[in-house]
Amino acid sequence: MTLAEAFSIGAREVVSLVGAGGKTTLLYALARELSASLRPGVILTTTTKILEPEPSRLFLQHLSPELSALKKWTAEQLSRYRCLLLARERLPDAKLAGVPSEWVDELFRMDGVSAIVTEADGAAGRPLKAPRKGEPVIPANTTLLVAVIGIEGMGRPLAEETVFRSAIASRLLNLPIGSTMTAEAIARLLGELIKGSPAGSRVIPLINKVDLPGGREKAEELARRILSLFPQRIGRVVLGRLRHTSAVEVIDA
Repeated sequence: MTLAEAFSIGAREVVSLVGAGGKTTLLYALARELSASLRPGVILTTTTKILEPEPSRLFLQHLSPELSALKKWTAEQLSRYRCLLLARERLPDAKLAGVPSEWVDELFRMDGVSAIVTEADGAAGRPLKAPRKGEPVIPANTTLLVAVIGIEGMGRPLAEETVFRSAIASRLLNLPIGSTMTAEAIARLLGELIKGSPAGSRVIPLINKVDLPGGREKAEELARRILSLFPQRIGRVVLGRLRHTSAVEVIDA
């Protein structure tokens, strides 16, 4: 199953990626797949910040602190390149500063743009993430929200090595630091991440790295718990392994 099939990606979508455990990998996997399917006008961006990628044939990159300049450059390049990566500026820590969330709506309105995929959250490389106030930074015109979870976090202690902003997670879950991150705890943490999702958006979690030892069994347990906790908001969970190959399958309610 392709990513587009698993997430039911239509002809025009704004896809926002939140959570932890593989968002950036998913960003580029979606870019490869959507571009290869002969879909023109795919834009990659972030509303937070991401590591600056190496030069790639997959996309053309442009930085500007001005929306008007980004739109002008995009309009000039859309007929030549299927995929563009946009950000505001290069930061000293080798990362790119993202665009304000309202710019995503402006860019999506442009002629020739068929999809925007934005990394709307940061997790410092951890498999799990707790949001602080103001996070994630989800564009209001998001049509698909993908909440990413690294299955290697299940069964580990609630600590900063596993859960980004572990002190916040401890408070939100009412669990002491050091508690085991069970399927119940991770599902509830996901519920905090999706609270800010636009009312009309589809919410589909992705449980990543299911090829790890024991990962498939853990992922199935977690998927069932997510579907039971959020029956009105989540009707599908995607299980996958994004590193090297984007192999995915779905579990429906």
